[in-house]
Amino acid sequence: MIVRWRKEQEYYIVRLYQDLIGDWIVTQCWGDSTCNDSTVTHTVARSYQAGRNLLKEINREQKQRGFRPAKRDEIQLGFDFN
Repeated sequence: MIVRWRKEQEYYIVRLYQDLIGDWIVTQCWGDSTCNDSTVTHTVARSYQAGRNLLKEINREQKQRGFRPAKRDEIQLGFDFN
């Protein structure tokens, strides 16, 4: 799952995904699209639901900061490697 927010030239992107050993990871990336300055963090969530809850909290915070959801061009694929 990928969620994007924008505020003028600033961006904030969050990805929730399961890694190869089964952990749920929340990756947050933010920066300014007019320069090469950005930051990335990775957080291991206890479960998919915990990751979704963190994503909801991030959404609330970004809206309070004046960010708005941005259009996605990616196609979300549902691979099942079991």
